[in-house]
Amino acid sequence: MHRNAPLTVEGRRRLCNRIMVARTINSERTRMSTYDRQSGWVRHLSGVIVAMCTPFELDGSVDSERVPSYIDFLVSRGVAAVMVGGTTGEFIAMSVRERATLISTVVRSVDGRVPVIAHVGHVVLEDALRLADGAATAGATALATIVPYFQPYSEPAIIDHLRSCAGQTPELPIFVYNYPAVTGNRLTAEGFVELLDAPNIAGIKLSMETMYEIEPFLQFLPDVCVASGNDAVWGEFTAKGGRAVVSGNAAVVPELAVAMLQSYLAGDEHEVERLKVLFDEINQLAHDGAPLLLKEILRSRGLDIGSARIRSVSPRETPPTVCPSDTLSNHISWQITSV
Repeated sequence: MHRNAPLTVEGRRRLCNRIMVARTINSERTRMSTYDRQSGWVRHLSGVIVAMCTPFELDGSVDSERVPSYIDFLVSRGVAAVMVGGTTGEFIAMSVRERATLISTVVRSVDGRVPVIAHVGHVVLEDALRLADGAATAGATALATIVPYFQPYSEPAIIDHLRSCAGQTPELPIFVYNYPAVTGNRLTAEGFVELLDAPNIAGIKLSMETMYEIEPFLQFLPDVCVASGNDAVWGEFTAKGGRAVVSGNAAVVPELAVAMLQSYLAGDEHEVERLKVLFDEINQLAHDGAPLLLKEILRSRGLDIGSARIRSVSPRETPPTVCPSDTLSNHISWQITSV
């Protein structure tokens, strides 16, 4: 069947059944409690939400034992929240069981010090709902779910998918994760309006290349936490009212990310220019967020969280070791002596 062909009668029946099952489960949860974005904590969230890496053993298995020290490192450097299992965390290369276990481990390791935003997005709706249930049980503070990926989705289908995810855990705030460049699907601001009939849709992470794409979503401030997922637009984003960012670079230099965002928010142009040079160097060292290189940067700082499953750069493109400039290493005390 052509991928843009309309659904058959049987296809519609199965889709309706899936949605009805999700709604039945959701109605039971709704009787217990429902998060309200108008009065909840997410609308006040500001600062750097770190998109953490996932520790892996050399054999490729998830290394839960390395999580606590890594979390201590991130939290002690002033991040506002931890996002687990996102793109920087290589969720696309992990099984549902591995992701659920990782979320539980991170929640225990954070131990209430900052909010934990568990990414539970999956192109298979049932798997996303299963991950949402597990994250809620584990004690995650909020959930995030990415727009369906790879297979082309119509916007109504995107909205149905995300609404079902939000309804699965009405007691928890939900961040929509909009990353059209990698998912191949785009949620528009008009589509996001439709989602707001779910009171627990509380935030949106916008991993978009330009402010032109991000700006239509700023209308939802302050009731919705609108977070930039693109480090390159922080200047324009904060100038137009944005106060929260999600950063993969913060997974290796959280103190630098926190300092730079604070400088933008304070309007300190001199400090911004000074720190931006250092942040740009991190981008170059990591090839714009390659998990393998982010972990090499951490290793060079003295914190080994293992290998990566996603090898998006070739050894032929990169030096055998990460060598930060003296300016960068001196500014942030490159060698980690304690967590």
